[in-house]
Amino acid sequence: MKLLFITPPMGNWAPWGDRHLACNSLYSQVAAFVREKKSADVEVLDCRALGFNDSEMLEEVRKRRPDAVFFGSVIPAAGGAAQLNRFHAAMKRIKEIAPQTITVGGGLMYTAMPREIMQENPQLDFVIVGVFGDNEYTLWELLEELKNPAPKLDEIKGLAYRKGGEIVLNPRRGVIANLDELPMPAYDLFPMDRYYGYSVLPHYNEAVTSRGCEGACHFCYEWWLVDPRNPRDFTTHRTRGGKQVADEMELLNKQYGVKALTFMDDDFNSDRQKMVDLVEELEKKKLDLSWFCLGRAQNFIRDADLIPRLRKVGMYQVLIGIDGGTDEEIAEARKGPMKVGVKELKELVQFLRQNDISTIATYLNGFWEDDEAKIRQRFRAVDEIDPDIVMIQLLNPIPGSPIYKRAVKENLVEIKDLSLYDLEHCIMPTKYLSRQQLGELTGWAFQAFYSKPGRIERILNGYTSPYVRMKFLSFKENAAKFEKGAAEDAVAI
Repeated sequence: MKLLFITPPMGNWAPWGDRHLACNSLYSQVAAFVREKKSADVEVLDCRALGFNDSEMLEEVRKRRPDAVFFGSVIPAAGGAAQLNRFHAAMKRIKEIAPQTITVGGGLMYTAMPREIMQENPQLDFVIVGVFGDNEYTLWELLEELKNPAPKLDEIKGLAYRKGGEIVLNPRRGVIANLDELPMPAYDLFPMDRYYGYSVLPHYNEAVTSRGCEGACHFCYEWWLVDPRNPRDFTTHRTRGGKQVADEMELLNKQYGVKALTFMDDDFNSDRQKMVDLVEELEKKKLDLSWFCLGRAQNFIRDADLIPRLRKVGMYQVLIGIDGGTDEEIAEARKGPMKVGVKELKELVQFLRQNDISTIATYLNGFWEDDEAKIRQRFRAVDEIDPDIVMIQLLNPIPGSPIYKRAVKENLVEIKDLSLYDLEHCIMPTKYLSRQQLGELTGWAFQAFYSKPGRIERILNGYTSPYVRMKFLSFKENAAKFEKGAAEDAVAI
């Protein structure tokens, strides 16, 4: 059997520019597992990286003649749920030229609402319902069963499939407890020389080293990756060990020439021992590699003793979430015993800056109780915390999340077009603000933040890593296009 993992022709998240390309981490991890189990010959077709249009994609499918094709993602920032329209359009075209080809979806959104997606897309044969990318074992069992004349699909946990006119959703599969049992991602299948970061960074790539998040914030976009039958899987945070992460970094750097790496885990630094082992291994390896990660503020505070060492082994920038405009609002969103408010976040940003580590902060506008005063207060808090770069996103009610259930029940969602579910577009009003007013206030906050005297100068000249300056200039160049497109409901993906 031949299995082809496809990224179809599609756009990109607007703030990162037109040329932000990286390996699909779901594909690299699942393909490595399938190959290790010898259940299929695996290949990858990354049309976005190769610059292929739809016709060229279909020509490649004709040439390669796969028995099955797989579509999916685990990184919301790669385009959010808007990617699904591209996936399903590609499946439909493939079925038209090769009706016997088996189509499989997994990851983002597929896990949260498999039945609904299959009902709306008859070209989709199977869905892997694997929390946070745990697609490996279900896909392996599916491939093995499909080799039999009468496959026993009902025995495969975590699978949704068609049986006559009915869509069957099998019992859930438990999470993979030990990620270190999985093989190294199959980077050799990808066009590694094609990847580029934020439209300005050559020798770039991305990796994901953990699954789940201890936070499980009520608004989080990661609800897209959670089986609603067991939401507790969200908080079952699992990570590969620090040594294994360092080995993957060494492979990327020495074999594939990657010099700028982004860890896309939402909770990269959750495990203290992982971070200790990682810094110790990297101190031994002495790689020519700079890296950026997303982490939780309380964990950076916990690991303050490691920060100077992490900078020396390549950590040049971090992203943290600022989940409100007051200590009370922040506390409501955050989980865990450590109290983190505006004061603690400000001290953390200053401490990182003193250690030559730049900060990016994200926060959301668009909660139901948001009015102009709340949005301006949220801005004042972020302005006081003083990160180097701020990314303001607009709340998308994520299927499976508590906010989504309320939004649907009260009929609050005004935009149903999935192509606009990309965290950039405002798709519902608040109790006090229209979608247009919300967009305008968010645009004001962007402008006000970067208008503060000295802030841009610090970003451009305050850090030794050239990547801080390069990434900011790229974002600055794309910001106006990003704001304009979001206001006009322009499709980016």
